[in-house]
Amino acid sequence: MRDLELARLLHREDRHYLESIDLIAASNAPIAAVRDNHTWGVAQFRSAEGHVGRKPYAGTSIFDEVERITAQRARAVFGGEHANVQPASGSLANLAAYRALLRPGDTLLSMAVTSGGHLSHGHPKHIASELYRVVPYSVDPETGLLPYDDIREIAERERPRVIVAGYSAYPRAVDFALFGEVARDVGATLVADISHIAGLVAAGLHANPCAQPETVVTTSVEKTLRGTRGGIVLCPESLRTRIDSAIFPGLQSSVGMAGLVSLAATLQDAATPAFRVYQERVVANARLLAGLLLDGGLDLVTGGTDTHLLVVDLTRTPLTGREAEGRLQDLGILSNRNMLPADPRPPFVASGLRLGTPTITSRGFDEDDVRELADIVLVALRARDWDAPQITLLRKRADALRTRPRPDDALGDLAASAAAAGDEL
Repeated sequence: MRDLELARLLHREDRHYLESIDLIAASNAPIAAVRDNHTWGVAQFRSAEGHVGRKPYAGTSIFDEVERITAQRARAVFGGEHANVQPASGSLANLAAYRALLRPGDTLLSMAVTSGGHLSHGHPKHIASELYRVVPYSVDPETGLLPYDDIREIAERERPRVIVAGYSAYPRAVDFALFGEVARDVGATLVADISHIAGLVAAGLHANPCAQPETVVTTSVEKTLRGTRGGIVLCPESLRTRIDSAIFPGLQSSVGMAGLVSLAATLQDAATPAFRVYQERVVANARLLAGLLLDGGLDLVTGGTDTHLLVVDLTRTPLTGREAEGRLQDLGILSNRNMLPADPRPPFVASGLRLGTPTITSRGFDEDDVRELADIVLVALRARDWDAPQITLLRKRADALRTRPRPDDALGDLAASAAAAGDEL
């Protein structure tokens, strides 16, 4: 018997998302091979706990092979000596790294959330701040860039056991080699969280922290890597046992086979020349969007981007981040407000707006599309009066941009099936 109540909700979500332009930097649209879990039969509901070859369930030999292949592909893509592909998310991957490397009360050095750090790097209300002594570092308030000399000074003074590098709202390349040097000099272990830039790292467009000795690398899967939700921890062979036991039984029990299959398909795609071309387009689109917004009079944190994301600084405009996010949402454009360093506004309001290009690139947006999108964003954010005629005009432009035929739209098949499902519902 069909669950019409749930079917209608899912159809509404499909329509809402497919009728939007997604500029959320933490989002992406996976290729069909990654999304098509429904073709994977029993894998959809199979789960088991434990490590490869040592699962305390009968009948898990094939499960082990799926996990082994997925881990092999992770090592092939990123180059780590050992890969654990069981974490359910990037945040849990980070917690596993901390659990493996720290004791309660030990010092963890990481970027402040207000400067671009992730919640799992030590937000005051995150469990990491309850378990460990979190010492934050910040970006330079003038340039928005990482102040490596200051970070070294803090590390030498505080002597952390773990230093975290990798961010959710930092638009520039990270010098993982320098971070590794600082960590070694103070007797710390570097944890490089590449959740946002994993796709760029896999494609060779950003330095790979797996090249640094005794470094633990964590990542989520659903951002630039273009997968579905999950996490990976890569580490030297010397840390294998500590990392594995931190994940199971330390943090998680069973892992689902469907998630591993999805991750394996994601990693197979990430090893192809087409994936590198896609990542090059992601970065090119982000840089083009950044340049157009700058030319249009908006301020950007660090003045641009090296990656897939950019952060608009709205402090010289009448808008808050929340208001800017709301204006774009009125047009069917998805973004998210973001705190700035020394932000004068509270977090729920914020003075920044984070934009990213992974999803629009997956959906086939080219240079002309980005130029039109940038102009729509500029008009929306510079408008003095946000009234119905203005919204209607810009919404028509956004809808026309979104519905342009694009043969390489990663969600084209989903859009067609959603339209057919709507007729049934």
